[in-house]
Amino acid sequence: MVGQEKFGEDYFRFRQGNDPKRQISYQQERTYLVRWLGEKTLHEGRLLDVGCSTGEFIAALGWNVENVFGMEISDFARSLAQKRGIHFDRDLTNTESFFDLVVFRGTIQYIRSPFEYIQRASVALKPGGHVLFLATPNTNSPYYRAFKTLPFLEEEVNYWVPCDSSLRMVLRNAGFEVLDISYPYWHTPYAHKH
Repeated sequence: MVGQEKFGEDYFRFRQGNDPKRQISYQQERTYLVRWLGEKTLHEGRLLDVGCSTGEFIAALGWNVENVFGMEISDFARSLAQKRGIHFDRDLTNTESFFDLVVFRGTIQYIRSPFEYIQRASVALKPGGHVLFLATPNTNSPYYRAFKTLPFLEEEVNYWVPCDSSLRMVLRNAGFEVLDISYPYWHTPYAHKH
């Protein structure tokens, strides 16, 4: 992933459960997760959050922390996530057939070797497990086509900014069956100024 120096304490100032828009988005994403995975998975399934930040997303999900694992480049964010009960001893680099869900929430663009991480997710998941991309940039969106950028896109630290069709292709080539692609941005608080 991008160098740790970019993601210091200041970067995470509004990623500690103190951003109302982010919290609303998390609840919308939780509803989506329950629809696809069921409420039981949130309590019993093993989750890996790739780029888990301070753990605020997992906390908002209400996932059973005994079954929550993370990957995070920032020492500052990782220390806060550990205080929330997130484990860092199992991840994509050292685990096979273990996770029920691997989440990339707004992180795939920051990973230096994104295709390798996607392939590793297929190995780390149990049979029947899921990989989920949330808050993922889409260069095929009308906004990107009009303005050649996206809100919150930090081009200087991105390695691959996918479009929906390229992500679908990469996932299929890694052995995944694509079950759903949704475009929820216009229904999130980030699409509105207030």
